[in-house]
Amino acid sequence: MIGRRLTSHRPIDMLTLNSSFKLQKESALPLYLQIAGAVEKAVQEGALAEGARIPSEQELIRAYGVSRVTVRLAMKNLFEKKLILRKQGLGTFVRKPTISQPMDDLFGYYPALLRKGLNPRIQILEYRTVSPDPEVRENLHLSPDEKVLRFIRQYFLEMDVRVVIEMNIPEVLARHWTERDASVENSFHLLQERAGVQILSSAVKIKASVASPELGRLLNLPPGSPVLELRRLTYSLEQKPMEYAILYFPGDSYELTARLQAGDWKEIRLENK
Repeated sequence: MIGRRLTSHRPIDMLTLNSSFKLQKESALPLYLQIAGAVEKAVQEGALAEGARIPSEQELIRAYGVSRVTVRLAMKNLFEKKLILRKQGLGTFVRKPTISQPMDDLFGYYPALLRKGLNPRIQILEYRTVSPDPEVRENLHLSPDEKVLRFIRQYFLEMDVRVVIEMNIPEVLARHWTERDASVENSFHLLQERAGVQILSSAVKIKASVASPELGRLLNLPPGSPVLELRRLTYSLEQKPMEYAILYFPGDSYELTARLQAGDWKEIRLENK
């Protein structure tokens, strides 16, 4: 598999971000909000890029001549606005924009990004026919001698890896397309347009985990970073499993949303025993 080196996390000197900024100690606006506003402006203007490390508390105290309490209140304000993110043992960073996707829109991560006006770059890391592991074999209802096409793709937005997807598709279906096709088309399009499969639905399991050294390398994350895992089993119109995919997202850049409808609350009873 192909990975990339972790990017530098060298902190930025706040005084170089906005040289015209000075605390107005006579202002009615609290000092912590002035500092938070300066950081927010630096992010908006691009002086602090996505993923850049914010200076330490001590550096901010020296830069602005304020107390530790003031700095912590400023960071709390930025954290509540979801502009920054704390990473254990590493520091505080400018948060990357979160990709939000409805639960009922999981038939393709790539089309979902395109609908948001984003244009991700795709890189294939692995593309080969293999004997599936027990988890894949069981989910796809394969016989002991059947094989699958396993291909792994990274999705980039600019230089950031936003998701790594491992797809497992029965070999008999994967014969209908080439690796080149797989580099530009999502798996649902390959199944429907190339293999003639009519897709009915997907069952999705979601869990939180942490990045192993290998997964961290692929997602450009330090090992132990939070990761969101989705296991997706896709069914045809005939209710046959057609694809088993595992999607790995950086835990700080992706969220799933759902609209839940209440059941019949009249049937709920609380009993004292």
